[in-house]
Amino acid sequence: MLELGTEQPTASQQPRRAHPGPRRERRRFWTGLGLIVAGGLVGRILYVMIVTRHQNAKLYDSLWYELQALGLASGRFFPVVLGFRPDAAHPPLTSLVITPVTYFFGLPPGAAPQRLTMAVLGAVVVLLVGILGRTLVGPGVGLLAALVAAAYPNMWMPNGIVMSETVSMVMVALILLATYRLFRSPTWGNAALMGLACGMAMLVRAELALLVLCLLVPAALVVRSVSWKGRLKLLTVGVVVAGLTVGPWVGRNLASFKEPTFLSTGEGPVLLGANCPATYYGPELGSWSLACSIAVPHAADQSVESARQTAAAERNIESNPGRLPVVVLARVGRVWDFYEPLQMVDGDVNEGRPVPASFAGLMAYYLLLPAAAVGIVALRRRGVPVWPMVVIAVAVTVVAATGYGLVRFRADFEVSLVVLAAVGFNAGWRWIRRN
Repeated sequence: MLELGTEQPTASQQPRRAHPGPRRERRRFWTGLGLIVAGGLVGRILYVMIVTRHQNAKLYDSLWYELQALGLASGRFFPVVLGFRPDAAHPPLTSLVITPVTYFFGLPPGAAPQRLTMAVLGAVVVLLVGILGRTLVGPGVGLLAALVAAAYPNMWMPNGIVMSETVSMVMVALILLATYRLFRSPTWGNAALMGLACGMAMLVRAELALLVLCLLVPAALVVRSVSWKGRLKLLTVGVVVAGLTVGPWVGRNLASFKEPTFLSTGEGPVLLGANCPATYYGPELGSWSLACSIAVPHAADQSVESARQTAAAERNIESNPGRLPVVVLARVGRVWDFYEPLQMVDGDVNEGRPVPASFAGLMAYYLLLPAAAVGIVALRRRGVPVWPMVVIAVAVTVVAATGYGLVRFRADFEVSLVVLAAVGFNAGWRWIRRN
């Protein structure tokens, strides 16, 4: 079984020159990675300054994040937009990330400072993807993964929009790095790092709480180099740290709303907008309807309104039991671009993503999928645990099946997809050279 982070060439592939040494090899890797990250950052900045900062015609969740950051910069802690009652429509971390630039530059038309912050975080994603590829296989795959991440449209498009996807990709990359670090060195410190990353991910998107169950728990329990008692201790440390990370936000919500609220009040509008006649039949099958999501009496308390929306959604589901399997399949097909992919490219659906870039992202996605499948096989042959990369796809599928299908919800898996595809490209090139 091969160790993580090593590349073992065959005898015919051994270099003729003397080995440059680990220090020189590390220097080459970090230099190459730095150049790729710098190029990715420049491309993302140009994308913001030339394209996305001029697209202000449509309203979507980015306005919420921007206005909340403006409120935070003025000393108000997450009030409802244009009001004073508490707001928890989304978890807080995305708004907190753009608060410093909002404090210094305000919120100008086009939100260029906020979008540029996302561009910088997008470059951080490229960096983390490169490190993850190096951890799994070696420096060559790390550089290739970073190069793909820098160029892949579905990874740089979110970086020009003030939404949660860029921040969630950072967190997913950190979680995966912490997972493989825990496999290699099962210490309490590494378990705490994984718990911290999972907790921060929940503060970006509430549904990423699934990663605690799907990734943190099994990762702590499958470590073979420690006893079962030691594994339970690792699990306890990780879960406790994750809980402490989200604790202040959860405590604020429980104290601020009438109905029990933990991470967000957003489940109500999501469920009602995804479970109504408009999304059970016709061209919007498996999607989401804004008109449906607000078809309940307004309540001053956000949690009360969310509870009303959830109850209305449950009634709609109960009145259409035979339709739900078809709707769920459409939702999953939409998030994975196997149902109405051209409709998902449309600008009215993509929430700030330009149509040409979305189409390019669709074509690139179809190219990366088979390469990722080859990468899974290659990693299994190396003895590298693949399931942490794949479980992200499971979480994305569950979120789409229980909510609705939208391409941007797949952003969390794009990290795994790019790394697996880089492994697949590397394996294919090595096979060509051998044959």
